[in-house]
Amino acid sequence: MNLVFLGTPSFALPSLKGLAQSNHKISVVVTQPDRPRGRSGHPLPPPVKGLALELGLRVLQPDSVNEGPFLTELRGLAPDIIVVVAFGQRLARAFIELPKICCINLHASLLPKYRGAAPINWAIIRGETQTGVTVLRVAEKMDSGDIIAQDFVEIDPEENAGELGERLAIIGANLLTKVVDGFEHSSVCFLPQRHELATMAPKLKRGDGLIKWAQPAQKVHNFIRGMNPRPGAYTSLPTGKRLLILRSRLATEDVGVENIQPLPAKPGTIIKLSGEGILVAANGGALWVTHLQPEGGRAMTAAEYLRGHPLHEGKAFN
Repeated sequence: MNLVFLGTPSFALPSLKGLAQSNHKISVVVTQPDRPRGRSGHPLPPPVKGLALELGLRVLQPDSVNEGPFLTELRGLAPDIIVVVAFGQRLARAFIELPKICCINLHASLLPKYRGAAPINWAIIRGETQTGVTVLRVAEKMDSGDIIAQDFVEIDPEENAGELGERLAIIGANLLTKVVDGFEHSSVCFLPQRHELATMAPKLKRGDGLIKWAQPAQKVHNFIRGMNPRPGAYTSLPTGKRLLILRSRLATEDVGVENIQPLPAKPGTIIKLSGEGILVAANGGALWVTHLQPEGGRAMTAAEYLRGHPLHEGKAFN
């Protein structure tokens, strides 16, 4: 099969590598333009561009894939299938209808649940215990096309969005290759989505990461997991400085919470400081902050942080 591959972040790398190592031909890899990143502000290539060049594949980086000249160039490649994995641009009908067979997308949820830009984050934030990947036919309405194949995975209760994303990227890459193989052998079926069951997973921004300690401890823990490593969950120190919370653990009887009764009425109160970390009150419970990153500093364990940054029991995070 003659393929055109669209992708941008690291989530797309296993899919690109898998298809490049298959019996199919990738005519061109399309990714986003280089963007300024990091403190230097210098334009850096997206991860997909780096891998594509390593694989000896041609790379295109249009500002918009829907523009006439780019569509003309792509049409000249006569792709059988266009494969989209976390590309980052809306696709117009003219683009979707360009390939001979169809345009397909790998999405990191069990559609119709969690349509949108941040399905992995929202699945964890909302306490899901199971998720998966879906290969679907691309439609003009976001993530609404017919389902071609799905694969299910259990969510580990302690893994964060980054760790789950790495697992789903590999599982999705394997499923995607099987689907493209299926098109070659005319064994693909399409299942319309039940749109009435759709839920949304909108893009998360840095400002969305404020921890609400007044929520139940389990919800706070899920929020921290779901927001890491990006865009990040944060709280404010009594001094007003931000503190990124990288990892937490629910407090249970084995770490001595039964000896600290009653729990403070105000959520966000620091109950205990120890080698375990920072024990913080939530609504009806508590959790240990075990890894964090001070504003302008490096990531570290909470125990490391406490050796150089005094906190006091009874004070509260904001």
